Amino acid sequence: MPKGGSVARWAKMTDRRLILGIDGGGSKTAVRIAVVENDGELRVLGEGFGGPSNVRAVGRAHAEINLNVAVDAAHEAAGTANETIHFAVLGLAGSSLPDIKAFINSWAEQRSLAESVEIVHDADPVLAAGVPDGVGIALIVGTGSAAIGCNADGGRVVTGGWGHWFGDAGSGYDLGRRALAAVAEATDGVGPPTMLVERILSQLHVSNPREMLMQLGRSGDMSREIAALAPIVLHAAEQDDDVAGRIVVSAARGAAMLVRATAARLNFPSDVSLAIAGGIVCSNARYRETMLDELRSLGIEPAMIAVVQEPVEGCLLMARKRMLEKARPQ
Repeated sequence: MPKGGSVARWAKMTDRRLILGIDGGGSKTAVRIAVVENDGELRVLGEGFGGPSNVRAVGRAHAEINLNVAVDAAHEAAGTANETIHFAVLGLAGSSLPDIKAFINSWAEQRSLAESVEIVHDADPVLAAGVPDGVGIALIVGTGSAAIGCNADGGRVVTGGWGHWFGDAGSGYDLGRRALAAVAEATDGVGPPTMLVERILSQLHVSNPREMLMQLGRSGDMSREIAALAPIVLHAAEQDDDVAGRIVVSAARGAAMLVRATAARLNFPSDVSLAIAGGIVCSNARYRETMLDELRSLGIEPAMIAVVQEPVEGCLLMARKRMLEKARPQ
């Protein structure tokens, strides 16, 4: 960040400098607009929210609608609808694919989102918010799951993030999928009884387990509906349901293995700094502690663990850094 005279020179050349951050995933989209003060400090002016904006999960049309809703709400709250945003950082799940990134860039350009736009992996803002020097691992466990790691030499790897068809270990979708399988097995008598049967049937508003798939199929986003079953699994585990408990342990181990694999690929020490985010790992203490216990059993003992409740804050930190770097005299 510029200090002393360089901040003053930057301030003289500009009026109010606005930045925007977007954190979008499989369950919601959060947008914040902030001003970078003359001393480089951030002041949030407003925020807005919308539905999921993971294009791979909900499709382009729904993602665009939800992005627009959240951005418009943030502008209204901030009173900045007629002002120029100078730099925006978008941490969007599923945006690493070239065609999706091109779609998001086109959307941003068409609505004149900002003078400069950067699209990053949705775990990057988590690392920016949770690990001050940016060296460590960020783990997201929400509707989906993924981890990124960055080392001091500039090395960067992504682990997971493959999507629900053959990835998302430990995620809300993973928990929901395993629970549905447990209900099917209990119904057929090939698996143990579990309170998940009654609770999931009630959640889906069906009386016959054979109707579960039909009910889920009525949704425009089946993966999100399955992920929405995760709280039922977590609650049943807290009530000592053996089947639910085993599901939580197995899922948590899957998430922990994402961290271990990331650490191994970057040759991190066992006490690597860790930032975690996502509705599953942040909102449920039992899941979080189980995941950390599994991580320790795998030989990873983080020296620092940061729980990042609002990854959009990391988007703003990244946007401020990029803007100040751009304004700094060469």
